[in-house]
Amino acid sequence: MDVGGLSKARFILKKGGSLGDLYSQADLYRDSNNNIYVDATGSVKVDDKVDDIYLGSISPKANMAWRNDFQVGDFGFGFLLTARLGGIVYSATQAVLDSYGVSEVTAAARDKGGVVINGGDVIDAKKWYTAVGADSGIPQFYTYSATNLRLQEASVSYTIPRSKLKNVMDITLSLVGRNLWMIYSKAPFDPEAVATTGNYYQGIDYFMMPSLRSVGFNLKLKF
Repeated sequence: MDVGGLSKARFILKKGGSLGDLYSQADLYRDSNNNIYVDATGSVKVDDKVDDIYLGSISPKANMAWRNDFQVGDFGFGFLLTARLGGIVYSATQAVLDSYGVSEVTAAARDKGGVVINGGDVIDAKKWYTAVGADSGIPQFYTYSATNLRLQEASVSYTIPRSKLKNVMDITLSLVGRNLWMIYSKAPFDPEAVATTGNYYQGIDYFMMPSLRSVGFNLKLKF
């Protein structure tokens, strides 16, 4: 049962499957050896009548975090690492940018003289990306691992002890940064970002706002 998605990328509930299973409903035409078919003009063609192609599940296999806080005299330091293991995401944004030839990937393909397929065939970059790209393109070419590791938070603080304040209070000044550094990610957008809270549009990027880095200042008074 097709329950949602974007264009050719669909969430389909099937017996034995899971809620987050993402399928593609398009592919390139292929020959009898399952190689991508290239016609006499050097073009590839989209086949919209293929059976559902399983891309993977958007659900992670595990979410992990490691926090460490320590004190050196009156100074405090802390950091939080978070990791998502497994799952996939789909970027229609990247597909659209590729179809217009304005992405870094398409620039590299033009510099190399085209896109290499089938182990040796070279396709003109424009012909390739206008076929597989766009928001109605072929999802399997824009599906990425959602595995990522980031420095989610880091902080540094200084405490003025009450002994220096006539035993009235402790004052702690802190500088805290969040979402500071994406250490590892293969997706062209933040895999943890979501466009909606609905069940059947998770893991899909379609010109979402990028995730933000933030830095804040805290003041704590302890009487």
